[in-house]
Amino acid sequence: MLVSLACLLCSHMAHADPIHAVADGAFWHHDSGWIFPEKIGEFTRVGAAQDVAGSSEAVAHYAAFASGSRIVASVHVYPADSDTAQSESESGKLLTDGAFVLGNAQALSATKRIYVETDPGELIAIYLVTAGEWRVRVRFSGAPAKTMPSLDAFVLGQRWETLTSAQTLR
Repeated sequence: MLVSLACLLCSHMAHADPIHAVADGAFWHHDSGWIFPEKIGEFTRVGAAQDVAGSSEAVAHYAAFASGSRIVASVHVYPADSDTAQSESESGKLLTDGAFVLGNAQALSATKRIYVETDPGELIAIYLVTAGEWRVRVRFSGAPAKTMPSLDAFVLGQRWETLTSAQTLR
């Protein structure tokens, strides 16, 4: 009984801090190698990146003001076999669904889905990126249609090279 308790406590401590502060106000998620920068384009991270309920998933939230609206973004990194990967749907009316090109990042594939929110002038934009064993879901809410270029720029500005390099911090 005592040995079981000691093993349980040690395993909990091994996963106690999966996210670490690094240079320039960024946070590093050691399971995936992902870097959550403090600022990308017009968007600034709101608070620290966090693990999701003690799992190997991580999330950070960003916000920007554009065209008189506050746009909120979440960047969620998770393993391909997680429950999150099984529930990648969104409520609302789907307007568009297609491939999204992430520059020369050949190891990545991405899709972009746009949904109508309750307010017809605002959209929900979801970018789903696959990188080997990991997935990244970038979700924007409160986005006026004319802000789509800044949403694309935010996604393109992510540190995609860090996702496939979980073994070393860069």
